[in-house]
Amino acid sequence: MDEQVAAAVAAAAVPAELGMYSFVVDRRHDSCGVPKHAQDADVGADSGDWRMRERLKTVSVALVLCLNIGIDPPDVLKTIPCAKTECWVDPLSLPPQKALETIGKNLQQQYEVWQPRARYKSLLDPSVEETKKACLSLRKNAKDERILFHYNGHGVPKPTKGGEIWVFNRSYTQYLPCSIYDLQTWLGSPCIYVFDCSNAGNILNAFDRFSIQRDEEHANNPDRDNISYISMKECILLAACNATDTLPMNPDLPADLFTCCLTTPIEIALRWFVSHSPLLDGITADMIMKIPGQLNDRRTALGELNWIFTAITDTIAWNMLPHDVFKKLFRQDLMVAALFRNFLLAERIMRYYHCSPLSHPPLPSTHQHPLWSSWDLAAELCLHQLPELLKSPAAEYQHSAFFSDQLTAFEVWLSKGPIAQSHPEQLPIVLQVLLSQVHRLRALMLLSRFLDLGPWSVKLALSVGIFPYVLKLLQSPAAELKPVLVFIWAKILALDSSCQNDLLKDNGFTYFINILTNNNNTSMIPNIAEHRAMCCFILCVFCHHFRFGQEACVKNELLHTLAIHFEDEDSLLRQWVCISLAKTVEGFPAAKDICFKDGLHKQLVLLLGDDSAEVRSAALFAVGALIQPEQAVNTQQPPAVIAQIQQRAKLNASAVELCVCRAIIHGLIDASPLVRKELVIVLSKFVALQEDRMARTAATVLRNEKFTKEDPIVYEDGAEEVDGFMMSMYKALLGLSADPYPLVALLARHVVDMIHAPFVAAGKVNAPVSVLNKRLSSVAAAPGVGSPGLNGVGPSSGMYGQQQPSYLQPTPSPYSKPRKSNSVQSDLSSLGIGSASIRSRDASPSVKRHSSFVNPFKSFQGLASLVSFPAGGSALAGQDPKNSGQGERYGTPTNRNSKMVGMEDEDSKRGRKTDLLKSVRYHMQLGPDGKESICLKSTVYEWNVEYFREPQMKLPDIEAPGSTQYNEKLWRFEQTKKFASSSLARSMESTKLKFDHQVNFLRSDNNPGKHIYFHSFEPHLLGADDADGVIVYNREDGSRINWFSNSNPVGSRITSLRFINENDIALIVTGSDEGMVRVYKNYASQENCELATSWRAVNDDLSQHSRSELIVEWHQKSGSLLVAGDLRLIRVWDMEKELCVQDIANKNQQAITALASDKEDGRLLVAGYADGLLNLYDRRVPSNESVVMSFREHPSRVLNCKLQNDGTGSYHTLVSGSSAGDVRLWDIRSGQKAQRNISAVPAGVEMTALAIHDDTPLIACGTNTEYIRIFNVNGMNLNTIRFNDGLLGSRIGHVGCLAFHPYKDLLAAGTTNNASICLFSSQP
Repeated sequence: MDEQVAAAVAAAAVPAELGMYSFVVDRRHDSCGVPKHAQDADVGADSGDWRMRERLKTVSVALVLCLNIGIDPPDVLKTIPCAKTECWVDPLSLPPQKALETIGKNLQQQYEVWQPRARYKSLLDPSVEETKKACLSLRKNAKDERILFHYNGHGVPKPTKGGEIWVFNRSYTQYLPCSIYDLQTWLGSPCIYVFDCSNAGNILNAFDRFSIQRDEEHANNPDRDNISYISMKECILLAACNATDTLPMNPDLPADLFTCCLTTPIEIALRWFVSHSPLLDGITADMIMKIPGQLNDRRTALGELNWIFTAITDTIAWNMLPHDVFKKLFRQDLMVAALFRNFLLAERIMRYYHCSPLSHPPLPSTHQHPLWSSWDLAAELCLHQLPELLKSPAAEYQHSAFFSDQLTAFEVWLSKGPIAQSHPEQLPIVLQVLLSQVHRLRALMLLSRFLDLGPWSVKLALSVGIFPYVLKLLQSPAAELKPVLVFIWAKILALDSSCQNDLLKDNGFTYFINILTNNNNTSMIPNIAEHRAMCCFILCVFCHHFRFGQEACVKNELLHTLAIHFEDEDSLLRQWVCISLAKTVEGFPAAKDICFKDGLHKQLVLLLGDDSAEVRSAALFAVGALIQPEQAVNTQQPPAVIAQIQQRAKLNASAVELCVCRAIIHGLIDASPLVRKELVIVLSKFVALQEDRMARTAATVLRNEKFTKEDPIVYEDGAEEVDGFMMSMYKALLGLSADPYPLVALLARHVVDMIHAPFVAAGKVNAPVSVLNKRLSSVAAAPGVGSPGLNGVGPSSGMYGQQQPSYLQPTPSPYSKPRKSNSVQSDLSSLGIGSASIRSRDASPSVKRHSSFVNPFKSFQGLASLVSFPAGGSALAGQDPKNSGQGERYGTPTNRNSKMVGMEDEDSKRGRKTDLLKSVRYHMQLGPDGKESICLKSTVYEWNVEYFREPQMKLPDIEAPGSTQYNEKLWRFEQTKKFASSSLARSMESTKLKFDHQVNFLRSDNNPGKHIYFHSFEPHLLGADDADGVIVYNREDGSRINWFSNSNPVGSRITSLRFINENDIALIVTGSDEGMVRVYKNYASQENCELATSWRAVNDDLSQHSRSELIVEWHQKSGSLLVAGDLRLIRVWDMEKELCVQDIANKNQQAITALASDKEDGRLLVAGYADGLLNLYDRRVPSNESVVMSFREHPSRVLNCKLQNDGTGSYHTLVSGSSAGDVRLWDIRSGQKAQRNISAVPAGVEMTALAIHDDTPLIACGTNTEYIRIFNVNGMNLNTIRFNDGLLGSRIGHVGCLAFHPYKDLLAAGTTNNASICLFSSQP
């Protein structure tokens, strides 16, 4: 045996579970499906501010040319030679009148490039009267649209400081002033003014003064003109220079340089570039004017230059301007956008000539922006080709690499990832690239990567104007664009759901239905299931509260398309198929009728047993959407039609009851609170629809349970009928009102209280009306609400049984007529909700709960664990008000170093209440009377939408190498690996350890009971006190890290403690004898410790039996939680699926007192019983045949059992011990006879605790005679630990529990009579 021990030690290796998957860490465990904006109003709100709510058009244009050709104004001294061309026309080359008309015609043609459909009015050297008449006419025709007023004052004096421009008298003998104030009066608002003259800044200054004056006058007398007033601040002004500048007179420049920049930007930009580039001496002005191509044809040289210029100026503006200003100037009006893009060029060129153009609203200086260098490069590459292009029409134009280079720059920015501190400046260029088929796919792919960065990136893309482009692309048949367009639309709609009308227009939504339907053209879509899930999400948003969208989807057979994917392998697709179906039929009776007629509801209820909790909750959400009132019957129709409608209503009613029944059967035994919460919501909808039937059922129960002063319901026919279906639903709601997860319990209580409220209001019930807000005060402080289990257990063969219950066959059952009995009740009785009552339990004065209407029914089956009837309105009946708080319950802490959870101050309590209160209120709906309705609101849709707001293309931070979370996890792995490699199990001295030094003594205010548990890698020690508290100690310094209440119901206790996910961030699992399992996260934090999940693991209430316990065994590798006790079965829960995946039949009538599984794959498990029997089960074998071996040598109750390392690295050695004091070793491969029997305690002494080391052949035995004995597997007594004598010695009491540290030289002993835990080691 010594050789075997040595081999076992040598074979001990670093455990494989160090790198295993973590459980109960999914998104659903953070908030139970409550969306973020329920807790924070700023998160997840729709962001529709990118839309132009008031898009304007420039519909009228006034071109005012005051040139007075041949006569120079008196205040202007021109140089010789001087700039002279106007609109590229030399006015001296033609007769004055002809030249004026030609210039006016050219100017109109130049503006028509940007706005061809506007009404143009040319005023050539006008008088004041002509100007006034034209302006008034333009405003009359334009109504509330924008007018462009272009003023060229090169032939008249400069504007005055008082805000006057100059025109002529009728005989052209003198200049007459025209006040800007008058122009404002004539033209009104909105307007855009262009002033091309010297000292133009004077006009802007005066315009601002007059605008303020007008706004003040209107504010003082708003009804003076009795017309709608639009502020002059909405006007836009562009001025060629400031108040002291004179326009450039360089003879190489046109006289109207500012106008040329605004209307012919490409020509003037190229001319200016050539004049400053010594390498382009061969390019003349005439050649520039002959650049081949059209401005709107991007395949030509001129079109590509214009495209590049547009992209560059848009990008400069987007990067330099505030987004609201950019949206107003560059996205509201095509004419305004063109003028402001060209204005940026004017600023660049005119500043070179010491002239500073101005604008209102003012723009920051952009003339030195780096992107102008990109324009210069594109211009130079084009101009180098120009001689060849003009020489030979057949010459091929070499396109610029500008857009390709900018996409590369954008890709580089994306590669920087989260370290990027600012938004990418290339985003508007990406928008322009979408116009090109050559670069479109690459641009869309890069855009999708950008949108995946988060909601902020989607907002930026929408603000730059991406939406019209991606909307138009929905008309494209290109298969290669489908996956990226689907992704982009999913990202947009996840942020802003206001695009429904856009998708309806031109049938854009059919793009996504076709992807769901067509299996032939999907070969180019990678991961087609995920993209189809996105399509379902997009269609959900399309139908959300939008009847036109629902009708369009039904017309295009979306419901039948969704049914194809109910059984898809991808859980995300199944989930969104259910939600999409729900949104299509929500509040739409015609769509509901199609579902029932085609049997879609039968396919839907099959998903209630899906492996994914998210899918199950989505399926329940869809079931809830099918619960809606029938359409009113038009009595004017023929009798045959009316009969047909009524028959269909009966069939629909039967189908709804089928769905609700299946929802109850599956939901009540679901481990996920997300699913159970949705079940409560489904039941609330049905109850709201059938209030009369539920009232009759509740009245029957209230009378039978003696809670009524008289019969609450008077039956018209004098006979009472029991509605079995409603009774089962009522019992289900009562059971859910005592759910261990607080949010589920509160919502169910709300429904139950609303059912009972009419009886209370009528004074027919001996109970108070529930007030939900008051009830939160206690539930928030005690986050778990327990209850006794329901009578009976579920099917033993599998989770849901093999036979289909008879109620699945739809039968006509109208809502209005209650049924006396049917098969529904018998089918639901297996879940414990069909019987009349359950054993009652008296309330204890030591636990305080708050009043709910359901609380007084302490003898009723679903409510026995709730508080008793409040006496006097302040304290509970039979309870001392002075001792009702938790502080008194657990005594006053002595020498406590820190506050304990559950005993926090009022400020922290208020914070926790607020979160729960917000979550509860978010599920409430108001009825037609403005009061809270019994019908609860589901959050499945809103919560699942948040999934698409999160990044989809990159790994989560915890899985992405280099991220902080990944590095922390890697560090933890390395530390645990190092810890395990140098552990006790690898030491050859481990079999000789005596644990003869007491290294710590941990005090407790309450007895730590019989359960202590070491964390494998952290210095944490768990203990459960004799009430319902969980204590977390620091085993190194003896301090108490945390304490929190497990919120057990009165009379029950914690019977199991475990750590899970020890290799990463550990969670605590508690099992209590009322059948509940609870999982806590952040257990080491007093502020953040909270319930991650909880559920009823078994249907029996073990607390009714004095010696029965709920035994919990955890297997990290498979994520299996094994639960057993005084039950007819061993239940195996899959913590990833949150489902019971196996029920193993218990072949012994005695209670299970110990449970262990093999550490390799968890397929073998050993159960020890109260009569000393040990059964070895193989989970791979059918339940009724799963006992593969039995061991019957123990004479009494099995205290503990373990499958221990047998010397080869495998766990084939079974070590067990009983209360009689015998410890036996078995080889599960060799037979049923024990290989060794160790008499651990003397005859007549009861062994009260037994610890068996997993990997080291060590055994510790505790007794009721205050000593501990240490053995190795050879039976050698290594040490006997007795109480310490002496003045300062710590006494060992009756040993109630023992635990070895998995890797350290540590043994913990908990005593039952002096509230302490002693830690022993072989090292002092």
